[in-house]
Amino acid sequence: MPPTLRLPASLVTTGWFLLCLCRQAEAQESVRSEAQDSVPSPEVKGPSFWRAATGVAAVNGVTWFYNWHVQNWDWANVGTRSWWANMRAGFTWDDDAFGANQAAHPYHGSLYFNAARGSGYDFWGSAPYVAAGSLSWELFTEKVRPSLNDLINTTLGGIALGEISYRMSSFLTPTRGATASRRMGAFVLSPISRAQSLVHGRGPGTPLPPPESRAALLAVGQRRGAGDSAAGLNGTKPFVGLALHYGSPFDQHVNRPYDAFEFRLHLSPNEHVVLTHASVSGLLVRRHLSRSSQSQLLLGLFQHYDYDDLPLAKTSSQSLSGALLYRQTSAMRTQVDLGLHAEVVPLGAVSSEHKLVRRRDYDFGPGIGARFTGALRRDGRELLRLDSRTVWIHSLYASRADHVTSTARLSAAVPVKGTIGVGGDVGLTLRHSSYRDQPEVRRQLTQFRAYLIWSPSW
Repeated sequence: MPPTLRLPASLVTTGWFLLCLCRQAEAQESVRSEAQDSVPSPEVKGPSFWRAATGVAAVNGVTWFYNWHVQNWDWANVGTRSWWANMRAGFTWDDDAFGANQAAHPYHGSLYFNAARGSGYDFWGSAPYVAAGSLSWELFTEKVRPSLNDLINTTLGGIALGEISYRMSSFLTPTRGATASRRMGAFVLSPISRAQSLVHGRGPGTPLPPPESRAALLAVGQRRGAGDSAAGLNGTKPFVGLALHYGSPFDQHVNRPYDAFEFRLHLSPNEHVVLTHASVSGLLVRRHLSRSSQSQLLLGLFQHYDYDDLPLAKTSSQSLSGALLYRQTSAMRTQVDLGLHAEVVPLGAVSSEHKLVRRRDYDFGPGIGARFTGALRRDGRELLRLDSRTVWIHSLYASRADHVTSTARLSAAVPVKGTIGVGGDVGLTLRHSSYRDQPEVRRQLTQFRAYLIWSPSW
């Protein structure tokens, strides 16, 4: 769909859903709280297909209503003719902007995922609802040929963002006695599933236990870059960063997908955007190779979502990786974690200088990659961290090219007092694009950041 409206329309869907339900939910919540004081907890019920399907249909229906009846977009003027035309034409690639395809579509998919998650489905049971919601959107709510990249990004990205938002929302409201601020935070993180729980009561299925280990970091400071785009990277700009560690692959009770994940978000003015980085790495399954009181070695399968919007070096991908993970723990309460990943990329997007159409200045294609992570922690606080990744993308749409992008970032943090600290990092991004009918292109971007750190207990 046109790039500027998918995210706003999704937010309108969320707001409408909440406004329509809040009055009914408030009344039901007070009655439910009184009843829970005297009535034993009911047995856990199985997932509700109709509850999940209704939630998915509501997301699509209200978003379409907003696009057609409020924004009056011609592509939203759909009916049986457009449905049949879309099904006959089949899938193609679209030319929407980078942020719409790589960030807004995964967010939209997370609403589908949480409609199913809030209806009692587990991780694997919720995934088909994301694919079904995305497919029905592409076929029935737009009068344009359905987009293959939208289907992939919405489904895979929606699963990753949906699971982490659902878990964080559930963590904030583990009991009916949660404070108003925690409930508000839960709504922001997972509005569809929270609205469902207010109307229908706490959803069916088994409640999620809290993670064995967790850490959060909020960084506020300045960043300075050097690269090919003076307007977009050079100069000093404000920077806000968020990092969440929910569980660890080395924890004892890690049995379900995403019992351990990392989420990172960076906000900083950058040409016409503010969101410059978002990433999710969620553990799907693991197997120990060796384990002792001081060390662990294991294999893990991960799902990744990566988004980086830098001038002339935009990269984003949905991927899976097999990883070899090692942890060494010393008697000085110090831990060293190392991870080496071999990566498969079903779909990636990389900046391109050629074959530009509309607002698309990047190529689509599959690829492979590798990543390395290393971290030094003391008393649970991260002091040093190295993240590096190299990914090769073979373009299937737009330019005839092969792109190799390498990134590396070294971060350091020093505790000052209590939960306050100071930190900084240096990052390097390299892109080498080999075009078959154009000269090759090499880009190099460097960023330096300095910031104050708040590491709250949660």
